[in-house]
Formats: sequence, structure tokens, C-alpha cells
Amino acid sequence: MEGSGRTPRRRGKETEHTIHNRKRRPRLRFRFGVIVFIWVVVFASCFGLYMFACNLFGMDPDQESSADTTESAPETTEPVATEPEATETEPPATTAPAENVNPLPERDAKSADYFDDCIFVGDSITVGLSTYQFVPATRVYATIGLNITRVMTETVATEYGKIPILEGIEQAQPKYVYVMLGSNGIAWLSNETMLKQYHEFTSAVQEVSPDTEIVVMSIPPVTAGRENASESPIQNSDINTYNSELLKMANEYGYHYLDINTALKGNDGKLPEADASKDGMHFNKATYEVLVDYLLRHTPL
Repeated sequence: MEGSGRTPRRRGKETEHTIHNRKRRPRLRFRFGVIVFIWVVVFASCFGLYMFACNLFGMDPDQESSADTTESAPETTEPVATEPEATETEPPATTAPAENVNPLPERDAKSADYFDDCIFVGDSITVGLSTYQFVPATRVYATIGLNITRVMTETVATEYGKIPILEGIEQAQPKYVYVMLGSNGIAWLSNETMLKQYHEFTSAVQEVSPDTEIVVMSIPPVTAGRENASESPIQNSDINTYNSELLKMANEYGYHYLDINTALKGNDGKLPEADASKDGMHFNKATYEVLVDYLLRHTPL
């Protein structure tokens, strides 16, 4: 009896333990499932928010990497954008000379030694600059009767000997060459012929002396007496037309233009009789003084 009583007790304990274990296992499964469910819900919520954000900002999720690249693009293009700003403050690689102001404007007067850097090419009117000792004779390449048709071949006295004008300029390499040609020829040569040969000469000067600047001088007026002369009359209207063409040429080729004609003519547009010699074309000494003063107050920079 006693043995039969113990056995049921053991079974009872085992049964109670078994039942207890069975009750505990479902609780573990339930908690694990809850965690999985929560994880799934959180993941789904995050994914949903991500998709909503993509739609809100109009961004394709598949192009996320390309969007990042586009955002970084300005960093690579910034140096290119700044290059034009840098070059705007710098002179071009090949700069043209500054455009001349023609006719030459009035400036502070230069001293007479300014002529040491110049050579004057012309006819007898130019010869007078050295005759009256306003300009050293070595700086005057001129002869009586010289006209534009002979300037390329004419020989003149220079400090290097009697040589062609172009050769003297090549030797001297002056800073400025003043050219006054046309008074001999205005009455019988066409403007077209004179301007063509004028430009041939100035171009040749620049070839033999590249750093030399050309100063084209207008030819001076003549007196009323010379206009009405019975022999070799010269008309101021023809002179004015020729000078206008010289100004156009100077502007076209970048030469300086010195308007001595305006400086020397009277209110009637003619050279005053008192300022001229008997032929109504050449000057007296007082007129050369006016001319030289004008030259020194109307120089290139």
C-alpha cells in the first residue's frame, strides 16, 4: 500500500512539471513572434516613409547615385566659371596699340630736345625747319621740290652721308617720323595717286623701323594770291579735300595726324599774306615759330 501511494505522487509531480513546461513554451513563442512582427512593421514603416519622401521631392530612388553626382558637379566646374573673370582683368595675349586720337589734341608743350627723337620728311617747306634752326639739320630728311612720287628713291643729306630717305630712317631708328608731302603735286596729281604712294612710303618706313610711329602732317594753306596766280595756281579747296583723305588714311592705318593747316589758316580759310613769302606758299620765320610751337604742343603721348 505504501509503495502504491508513492508512485502516484511521483507521477503527480511529473505531470505538474510537464504541464508547467507546456505552459511556459507558448509564452516564449509568443514573445518571439511579437518581436518579429514589430520588426516587420518598423521596416515597412521606414520603407514607406522613404518612398513617400522620394515621391514628395520628385526623386527617382534608382537615380540616387546620379543625383549625388549632379550635386557635386559645381565643385568641378567652379574653376572653369572663374577663368573668364580672371582674363577680363588681364590684357589680351596680343594687344593692339591704343587707338590714336586724331587730329592730335593739345597737350603740355614739349621742350625743343623732343625733336632729337624725330625725323622730318618733306619738301622745301620742311627744309625751312632746319634753315631757321628750329630743328637740327640731321633730323630733317627733305629737299626742295620733293613730291610723293620721288620720296622712295630721293637721296638726302644725313649724318650717315647722302643716302635714300628710307635708308637714313633705317639707320636712325627714330621714335617718330613726321611726313609732310603733297604741296608739290596737289595741282596736277590725283588724290588717289598721292594717297597710294603716301601709304607705300609709310608702310616701308614701318618695315625698316618697326618701332617708329608715323605722324602724318596736313599740308598748309596757300594765300589768296596763290589761288589766283596766273602760273601754277593752287586751290585751298583742293588742299582741304586732300587733307581730309590724309586724315582718313591716318585713322585707317593707325597713324597720328597733325592738323597744321587749321593752325596756320586765317578766318577766310587761307594763309594770311603777312605770314607767307611772295610765292604765297612758303612761310616767313614768324610763321615757322607758330608752326614749331604748334608741333611741340600737339605731340603723341
